[in-house]
Amino acid sequence: MKKTAVFTAALSLLLAGASLGSSAALAEQAHTFCSVKTLKGSYAYSIQGYRGGQPYASSGLFSFDGAGQAAIIYTSSIERTPLATTGTYTVNANCSGSMTLAASTVVNNFYLSPSGDSFNFVRVSADDVIGTEARRVSRELIVKQP
Repeated sequence: MKKTAVFTAALSLLLAGASLGSSAALAEQAHTFCSVKTLKGSYAYSIQGYRGGQPYASSGLFSFDGAGQAAIIYTSSIERTPLATTGTYTVNANCSGSMTLAASTVVNNFYLSPSGDSFNFVRVSADDVIGTEARRVSRELIVKQP
């Protein structure tokens, strides 16, 4: 009986320690879902909304290098011709982030999936109300920095 009690106590301590260790590991992981490296590759997107108070649509490809630089090709309903620009982006540990394009001073806030396979963003500034979802189509950079 004494051996059973000792064995049970030892097993309980072992399981408690394993549980604490895995809880600590989970807590550590819970604080870092994403980083700038999570957003890497090329993403196809389509935007709808209002720009300057007028209906607006755009479609194109974002290419993110995993280090904070972006290159974009797109066509918009305002310019009606293929365009290209570059930009910078940041990603927070909670998978939120922001992107600023060289063609604009407007900041776009986005929310990235922890896998990096997709993100949603919204721009709400002045008379602009634009939202989009983008999906990764390649882990390669289709659009290159000039």
